[in-house]
Amino acid sequence: MKKPPLIPSLIVLSFVILMTNLGFWQLNRAEEKEQLLRLLADDKVTLITEKVQLKQLAQYANIELKGRFLQTPQLLLDNQIDEQISGYHVFTPFQIEGLDTIVLVNRGWIAKEGFSEQQLFVDTNEIQISGKLNNPPQVGIQLGEIQLESNKPSQIITYFEKQKVSDFMHEAICTNLSCIVSDKILWLQENQEQGFKRDWKPIIMPPAKHFGYAVQWFSMTVVLILLFLYWLRKSE
Repeated sequence: MKKPPLIPSLIVLSFVILMTNLGFWQLNRAEEKEQLLRLLADDKVTLITEKVQLKQLAQYANIELKGRFLQTPQLLLDNQIDEQISGYHVFTPFQIEGLDTIVLVNRGWIAKEGFSEQQLFVDTNEIQISGKLNNPPQVGIQLGEIQLESNKPSQIITYFEKQKVSDFMHEAICTNLSCIVSDKILWLQENQEQGFKRDWKPIIMPPAKHFGYAVQWFSMTVVLILLFLYWLRKSE
């Protein structure tokens, strides 16, 4: 067999490397989804007693918090649809006892029609709540910036801009430099009081689909190599 031409060989090699990496990436994604599904099925509950736990625990970990809800400021995430009805997700700050830490709690969905500020009332006595630790909701494309005003007890936001919300909450609630606002949120458990409609079902692509995509990428890699070798033999 004669020496393979340089340019076609480099092109094929580039595609082989790309498709192989995509195949392994899909395998890694499948493993991540399997871990998430195990976490969702895990009944273990962790009581938060240190700030670092909120950073170290994985997404969807079951946690308990001791502390109290704060009446203001509360955020209403707009454009949340439930059974074809428009509404809000209600985010209420929760101050963890002894940690000088604020966690935003998603108390669930409430209909936009007939909404009133009185519906947001929350008991501020010391309690213990539980739920799943999660990342703030995100959108693919953010159009403009959200506007947060410190003089409003509750306000509507069109999307959750994590850093801006964190800075706003820190300024509105914290009274010293040691106070922090967690970059995670809590999905309030369905059986907990002081919540609204809650049916937490995260959308997770099954691991089997990622495995299927991986097989496709590896198969295309093999086919490309075989076609290139066949082309070399035919061009001799």
